[in-house]
Amino acid sequence: MTKRVGIVILGDEVLKGEIREANLAYMIPLLAEWGAETALCAILPDDIPVVVRHLRRFREEVDLVVLTGGIGPTPDDITRDAVAAVAGVPLIVHPEAKAALEARPYKGSNPEYRMLMAMVPQGATLIPNPLSPAPGFFIDGMAVFPGVPRMLQAMFEWVKPMVSGHRKSRVTLYAMAPESSYAGNMKEAMAAFPDVGIGSYPMSDGEYRVRVVFRGARFERTEACAAFFTKLLSEIGYEVLRRAEERGEDA
Repeated sequence: MTKRVGIVILGDEVLKGEIREANLAYMIPLLAEWGAETALCAILPDDIPVVVRHLRRFREEVDLVVLTGGIGPTPDDITRDAVAAVAGVPLIVHPEAKAALEARPYKGSNPEYRMLMAMVPQGATLIPNPLSPAPGFFIDGMAVFPGVPRMLQAMFEWVKPMVSGHRKSRVTLYAMAPESSYAGNMKEAMAAFPDVGIGSYPMSDGEYRVRVVFRGARFERTEACAAFFTKLLSEIGYEVLRRAEERGEDA
């Protein structure tokens, strides 16, 4: 079962600013809700050796790599080739994908190139696409989806049964303290509660100067760490102006 997930967005158009990337903002909250940790994200070019090199490294660090984009019928769609190379298998025409594409012909399309969307690494499992006959696929810990947001969103629930873990608890504190004033206190809280992750994030909306987020597998520990930090903050002359909490599923 999957606990640590890596996400790879494929496409020169993203790196060159020709489109606004929208899939990360959709996937990451869902993975967290399902109990998985998004351990890394990357945006890679349409370059097979570059993608292969990074995928091989990422697969050593995470349980599942989710890839989006690069599985269409044009020469810049190189994701299937890269994934096949990493899996060490050839590309084949999947009979189910071929039949689905043939059953829904598109006027004016070139059958030779359109059928490229039926090619997947040998041994891959198809990921159904309810909006198109062109599927995604899964092989060797790599789940490949289209880059089109509405298609990704229609298909992404396929990943959910693969995910294990517990949704983490979160406590967020808002204050007007400058980050440098409590950096030492934050370090002290991290040492006292090594099982709780702490992040400090400056704000620019004027109402608050900073928010400090505490994340943990157990709400009791997360809340205790936030309370400890609150006390330290008070001792240097700053008060928490707002507090928010999200209870997870305690491990």
